[in-house]
Amino acid sequence: MLSDTPALRSLLLNLLPGLTISATPRPSGQRVVFFCRFEPRAVGKTEPRQRATWGEVVLKASEGIHPAQIAYLQKEIDILNSLHSKHYPKLHWNETFTEDPTTGDKLPHRLFVTIEERIAAEPLSALTARYCTEANVLKLLDGLVDALMPLWNHPQRLVHRDIKPDNILIRSDGTVAIIDLGILREEGSPGLTATGHPFGPCTPLYASPEQARNDKRNISFKSDFFSIGVVAYELIAGEHPFGALTDPVIDILDRVQIHTPATLAERKVASKAFSAFVAKLMEKYPYRRHRTPAQLQEDLCSLQHPS
Repeated sequence: MLSDTPALRSLLLNLLPGLTISATPRPSGQRVVFFCRFEPRAVGKTEPRQRATWGEVVLKASEGIHPAQIAYLQKEIDILNSLHSKHYPKLHWNETFTEDPTTGDKLPHRLFVTIEERIAAEPLSALTARYCTEANVLKLLDGLVDALMPLWNHPQRLVHRDIKPDNILIRSDGTVAIIDLGILREEGSPGLTATGHPFGPCTPLYASPEQARNDKRNISFKSDFFSIGVVAYELIAGEHPFGALTDPVIDILDRVQIHTPATLAERKVASKAFSAFVAKLMEKYPYRRHRTPAQLQEDLCSLQHPS
């Protein structure tokens, strides 16, 4: 799998003149991610002409992926570019490289690079202390659901499939942005993971039961509902309902499917109404969760403004 190495950085700098790599955030799935900046300079053969206006960006690189996966990622890019939403980063550019520009030699594996806007915000994972009360979590969830509506209500019925604190960004004014749509899925599409694979693309600690067992037929916006419930539970309880990052993946996925954690009310850390709301989001069977995104919004509104 591709990793952050001096050789990769050197290759990227040769492929994209004017690029300055400033930092490496947490990994994004099987992609290597860099925070970068483009400085105005002469445009090279492979260099996008618009790059001088981009400023701070996020560069993601994948290696050796199949042409079918590249087509899938290109579809993701096309969809995101059609959203025109403040809740998602703008995707500036993408390219597949097969040769080293300095030598002309074939690369051992094709390299797929995307460059997107770097949103001025902090991940929820760095702000958990700010969201430890029901009122603050409800406000966060309201913004999160609003941000996800363009996906759920999209004509192609899109599912994020990787809602977690690292992928939820909070701007200084409190508005929510969503990043890392690398496993974005269209409901009912066949996908690229073999049906017989033990689990589908996901972050195990925030996966829905249907993702954990690779039940493609039942992966829908309700899968994102489950992940939202896990995030809310973790914020209020102060610990994750299904384990820790250091636990074996198979154990986490088993708990996601069969373990029902104590409710927040049972743990005496939340009101009965809020606890019931989160428990409904985290129902094991999708049909027991909120029926529609609109119903989810209505329940959120009722909790924020009780009659």
